Amino acid sequence: MSADFSMPRASGTPRELAWAQALALFAAAVVMYHRTGAGLWETWSTNDNYSHGPLVPLTSAALVWLRWPKLRRLEVKPFAPGLALVALGCLMQVFGTRADLFALQGWSILPLLFGLSLTFFGRAVTHMLAFPLGYLAFMLTFPPVVMNTLSYGLKELAVQASVAGAKLAGAHVTRSGMSLFLPTGELRVENPCSGLRSLLALVATGTLFAYFQSGGMWRRWAVMLAAVPIALAGNIARLTVLVIVADRTSVVAATGKFHDASGYVMYAVSLALLLAMRAALTPKEAKR
Repeated sequence: MSADFSMPRASGTPRELAWAQALALFAAAVVMYHRTGAGLWETWSTNDNYSHGPLVPLTSAALVWLRWPKLRRLEVKPFAPGLALVALGCLMQVFGTRADLFALQGWSILPLLFGLSLTFFGRAVTHMLAFPLGYLAFMLTFPPVVMNTLSYGLKELAVQASVAGAKLAGAHVTRSGMSLFLPTGELRVENPCSGLRSLLALVATGTLFAYFQSGGMWRRWAVMLAAVPIALAGNIARLTVLVIVADRTSVVAATGKFHDASGYVMYAVSLALLLAMRAALTPKEAKR
C-alpha cells in the first residue's frame, strides 16, 4: 500500500485527518518559534561564523524534493511514541526561553521536527527524512562559551603554526600572546582569524558531499571528516601568507584588501581539495 502525499481534499479519511492535525501543529510551532526564527536570522546576518545559515534550510528542502518520488510511495503509519520527541522539543523551547538560552531554543527544533514526522507519518518516512532534518543542525547556534573556547583554541593553533611557517620562509617575526611583531609593525590576530567560520562552513559542505558519496559508509565518513584538517590547514596557510606579506611589505598591506581576498581564495582552495578528496574516494565503477 502506498501513501499519497498530495494535499488532502475536504473529506474525513484517516490520512486526511493526519494531514490536518500535522498542519495544525505546524502552525502552532510557527507561532511558538517566531522569535527563535527571527533570532536565528539576525545571528546569520550579523555573525560571520553563522553566515552559511540561510543556505542550510534551503539545502534541506532541496534534499526532500529530491527524495519526494520515493516518499510518495511509502506507507504512512503514524507512530504515537513520536509525541515524546514533540514534548521534548517543546520543553527545550520553554526552558530555553525562560532561562534566556537562545542556543537551546534553536536546538529544540530538531526533536520537534523528528517527533512530528514520526507521529503523523511514521518510521519509514522519518527514516528517509532523517538526513534532511538532521542537516538543519548546521543552521543552529552554539552557546557563546563554546564558540569562544573553540575560537581561542583554533586561534592559538593557527598562530603557533603560522609563526613557525613564516620563520621557515625567512620572515622576521616574534610573538607575544596574539600579537605578532615584525619590522614593519604589529600584526594583531583577532577572532575572525581563528578559522572557525571556514571550519563550520566546510564541515557543513563536507557533510553534504558525504551524503552523496558512493562506495560505502567509511568513504562517507572519510569525506566528512576530511573537512576538518583541510579547513585548519587552509587557515594556517592563509595566516602564514599574511605574516610573510606583512614582513616583506607592510602590516597595512597585509590587513587591507589582501586580508579579505585571501579568505575567499583560501576557502575556494579548501573546497577544491574537498572535492578532490571526494573524487579520489569514489569507486571507479561509480564514475562510469
